[in-house]
Amino acid sequence: MLFSASALLATAAFVGEVSAHGYVPFIRINGTKIPGWDVNTDGYTTPQPLRVVRPTKPDSGFIDNPASSDITCSIGNSKLPSGPITATVAAGGTVTAMWNTWPIGHYGPILDYIAKCPSTGCYNWKGDTGSPWIKIQQATYDGEWPSDKLAKNGFTHDIKIPKNLANGEYLIRHENLALHGASQKGGAQFYPVCIQITVTGGGSFVPTGNLGFPGAYSAIDPGILFNPYQGDAANRAYVPPGGPVYPGLVY
Repeated sequence: MLFSASALLATAAFVGEVSAHGYVPFIRINGTKIPGWDVNTDGYTTPQPLRVVRPTKPDSGFIDNPASSDITCSIGNSKLPSGPITATVAAGGTVTAMWNTWPIGHYGPILDYIAKCPSTGCYNWKGDTGSPWIKIQQATYDGEWPSDKLAKNGFTHDIKIPKNLANGEYLIRHENLALHGASQKGGAQFYPVCIQITVTGGGSFVPTGNLGFPGAYSAIDPGILFNPYQGDAANRAYVPPGGPVYPGLVY
């Protein structure tokens, strides 16, 4: 059987893409490295290890349907931590997500959300009903896509915790949205990661959630059904999904 050069190239690109998906095996707070979720070991360990990062799919793959229940925290919607665990961070501090890898050319924004956990804590709460989430940060195209910056700068991304956020347990939803195939419906790739934290030294600001995952995104949102190959001007006009950063946050 003969294959065209274009077909062989497409196959090679697909194979490279499958092997290149990243995950978050560590986070860092105040210089301290904290274990996240390692897809190579943690999912196969008995008993399940306690991690502040929710479990990720074994192939560290993507979600392509924004209406899927997996859109909240990847596979963490069905596999929650086996016991209480959080990482403590002072309000105004930074949680750094440390990806194992990220490929150049998976063009897209990096979006960060947070939700206040119930009084029973984060570890047994899925965060997948109602609208508990708010957007606290977003990085978009400024001449270069944030995903490419991530790939070039040690695979790390800083998530700023608002100074005026009230104390308590929160779930961070950190997301890479890859748009390299998003010019067609269903082509966007979502890589959400959820991190359990306890905020200390905060203020009195208790945000009312205004977003639900699933629910906040639609497959035809202009920030999801988007062609990143139209050039610089079109990319600079790009508006990511999930609406603006929540008002009233202080950094």
